[in-house]
Amino acid sequence: MRKAKTIDEWSLGYWMLKYLWAKNTFVLYYKKIERRNEKVIPRNKPVIIAPNHQNALMDALAIVFEVPFQTIFMTRADIFAKPLARKILTFLNMLPIYRQRDGIASLAKNEEIFIETTRILKDHHNPVCLFPEGNHGDRRRLRPLVKGIFRIAFKAQEDYKEQPFVQIIPTGIDYGHYQKFRQTLFINFGQPIEVSEYWIQYEKNPAIGINALRDRLIEEMRKCMIDIQTEEYYDTYMGLRDFYRPEMYVRLGVKKNNLATRFDTDKILIAALDKTLQNDPEKIKTIDQKFRSYAALRDKLNLRDWVFRKEKYSVAVNLLSLVFCLVLSPLFLLGLFNNWPQFFIPVKLIKKIKDTQFKSTAAWGSGAVIQAVYYILLIVLALIFIPYWWAVILFVISLPLSGLIALGIRKLFIKSMARLRYTFKRKSSADNRETVKLRLEILGFLKNIEL
Repeated sequence: MRKAKTIDEWSLGYWMLKYLWAKNTFVLYYKKIERRNEKVIPRNKPVIIAPNHQNALMDALAIVFEVPFQTIFMTRADIFAKPLARKILTFLNMLPIYRQRDGIASLAKNEEIFIETTRILKDHHNPVCLFPEGNHGDRRRLRPLVKGIFRIAFKAQEDYKEQPFVQIIPTGIDYGHYQKFRQTLFINFGQPIEVSEYWIQYEKNPAIGINALRDRLIEEMRKCMIDIQTEEYYDTYMGLRDFYRPEMYVRLGVKKNNLATRFDTDKILIAALDKTLQNDPEKIKTIDQKFRSYAALRDKLNLRDWVFRKEKYSVAVNLLSLVFCLVLSPLFLLGLFNNWPQFFIPVKLIKKIKDTQFKSTAAWGSGAVIQAVYYILLIVLALIFIPYWWAVILFVISLPLSGLIALGIRKLFIKSMARLRYTFKRKSSADNRETVKLRLEILGFLKNIEL
């Protein structure tokens, strides 16, 4: 009798789903995706990828699509309740993990899952991804780590003791915005942690060994992610990242504007704000008050930070941009026709979702399915009504491309209108003048912060 296939073996069906459909829709969902240090993940070795967890299933998908393996995940057991869901999730290389809310009796089942995860690590066909925080949160900070990941790591290390075997890869995942479409995604892999380095401590006292490894993982994960620990000034820290980033680039002499550079710059700014908060809390309090007033006026004017970075904009240039958008309107309408279901339907569907961190997951998932169905319908119609095969191929290629062009035209229109509104009101609007004044005051305070 043929041996049953295990969850960590390579699967053709999984590969086809990932590379022929799902990854393409994921790449379209985000405007820009960057990875750093992905080569630290070794092949054919027992690896636990340990990312921060802030954006529900999108965090897992970021690892699925941006790591060249068929990664195994552990996820909350309640979503495995229905037989069909269990089959789908198992096909997607997911194992259930039980929590207290699933019932005390259910927790005993975790032992079987830990044994299976240990076997996967020892066979090391594919890496295991465990979210050390246990659940997702809606803020860019590292939350307390649960013990499951360390129990599994030491269990898999048992036969090798002080000899290097299991590695934990601290990983940071950062989004330009959690819920919005066409944002950025940055995945930052840290240096591997050898579990063997903590084996002697663990063998003498498991609690001490686990705590030592946990402290090391906390330290390394914080290096890989945006970690804003202050509760009182969290919103201001977040706002200052975008507000002050261009000035930070100048101060640091940064010329390359990629996601890695943006991340590093934000980390330096946050560290400087933390240092100022510790040494001169009144200064941070003043910046906070002024930034809150500035942000309220900015939002009232329905403008963004970038608009205020110039004193005024050329009316002629922006009027020409609007004319250009008008000229390109047929392309905009084509892109809208080719993609309207995935542009509009997911937005309606996610409105009733209470946990905002699941909204991007629902938007991507529903959009991917809707896009596939709608594109198939359009392709069938093209095969029926377009007489030339080459024209059909061009039409198929144009489907996602025209959608991106339509989004680009829309963005140009919105930015041109924002520049014109700001320019026309910069002197006549009291709110405009006050916003500019507050911005300059905040910049003055930030200029004197030691980096």
